[in-house]
Amino acid sequence: MVKQKHHTGRNATFKDHVNGIKKAPNHKYKSMKGMDPKFLRNQKFAKKYNGSKRVKAEE
Repeated sequence: MVKQKHHTGRNATFKDHVNGIKKAPNHKYKSMKGMDPKFLRNQKFAKKYNGSKRVKAEE
């Protein structure tokens, strides 16, 4: 007897290429969810107090 063919990707690859195969989007900032809370607390204060002084232009 003939062996049965159980799977084919013949039409699936065509369908995949109809709309184009796209890369997953790269996100600029990674989520802080689940990170070490002690680190996050320290980072918050570091952002608040270090190097974020805005100097007004003197007129």
